[in-house]
Amino acid sequence: MGFFCSQCGECCKNIRHIPELAGYADKNGCCKYLKNNLCTIYENRPEVCRVDLMYEKYYSNKYTLQEFYTLNESICEILQNNAKK
Repeated sequence: MGFFCSQCGECCKNIRHIPELAGYADKNGCCKYLKNNLCTIYENRPEVCRVDLMYEKYYSNKYTLQEFYTLNESICEILQNNAKK
């Protein structure tokens, strides 16, 4: 089972401060490849947008996979709650 994405698009709407995504942000800080809360370059999306790949390459020595998913889910919840304000 992989990381569950609710497809809210909030993570893609807040990329202005992520150096690895500087070329992907529009003038509002939203990913220019986000359309109707879906990634139009999903199969070719950047490494930083791939939860499982980021885990394997950078975090598997720090967390279990379930812990890493839980951390990511927490961030999703924060972004979704901030969007409602």
